[in-house]
Amino acid sequence: MSNNLYMEKIGKKAKLASLHLSNINIEKRNSVLKQFSQYLKTNSQLILSSNKKDICEAKSKKIKDSMIDRLKLNNKKIAQIRNSIEEIIKFKDPLGKTLSSWKRPNGLFIKRVSIPIGVIGVIYESRPNVTSDVSALCFKTGNAVILRGGSESFHSNKTLVKLFKKALKKKKCDENCVQFIESKNRNHVDYLLSSMKNYIDVIIPRGGKSLVKKVLKKSTISVIGHYEGICHVYVDREADLYMAIKVVKNSKMRNVSICGAAETLLIDKMCLKTHCKPILDQLNKLGCKIIGDKIIKRFISSKTKIATKKDWETEYLSPTISV
Repeated sequence: MSNNLYMEKIGKKAKLASLHLSNINIEKRNSVLKQFSQYLKTNSQLILSSNKKDICEAKSKKIKDSMIDRLKLNNKKIAQIRNSIEEIIKFKDPLGKTLSSWKRPNGLFIKRVSIPIGVIGVIYESRPNVTSDVSALCFKTGNAVILRGGSESFHSNKTLVKLFKKALKKKKCDENCVQFIESKNRNHVDYLLSSMKNYIDVIIPRGGKSLVKKVLKKSTISVIGHYEGICHVYVDREADLYMAIKVVKNSKMRNVSICGAAETLLIDKMCLKTHCKPILDQLNKLGCKIIGDKIIKRFISSKTKIATKKDWETEYLSPTISV
């Protein structure tokens, strides 16, 4: 089957599935998500086996450690994925809500009601948890989804989607509510962006600057995008020291390789004497490299590297922070 025919087939299936999904009530949607969560638990070894293939391939390509860390799954991370699904199940039904209403001078009564978007195309980098999160969020909100994850997480993504489809089938829902492009061929992405607006209602890119720029440039479909940003933590002069330590440790060291990790720490000069050293000592104990300005250097080791303009603009994705 040619690339174009393959993508057209996926698009048609997604469109039909979105119509089916629009008639599924919240109880059934939640039951599918509960079943998916259960399959994640009972098939953890299958997921880890698929992930191991991805890790081996990534290492053979000499992909950097921060990328491999994002890619890697273990039992703890699978439990975190399941926790995310459980949280999504708890969300109230977002559909059929009257958001606003008004009466026109001619007597016409108008209501703005929340409905599904239809079919969502999501293009993202190599983080398997995104596959399950996005699938669950789209399904909960009544939208069919076409997934195109990073090639490095191909085997993991494929297994996760198979488990979601299995849950859909178990609950007698259209399995095509969630589809995964089972190819690493980048031509599929180009076709998705340029030639599938008859099937897809919106594209969401989730990843780095280059990915978002490519999608914005090539897409003929409406895009919900974001731009680059560096996550900052600010410690105010009146901040409770123990709370500040807890927040800084969590925001930086919980998972250093994700885009939501803190990369810059700003400390109010009025609390430097009381807060600076205790906070940075905790980061040091956890193996975090400190890059500070000239003032910060006075409070910590003389070996500390002085931050440059580039450091304040850098997303480290590693145990390094500018202060």
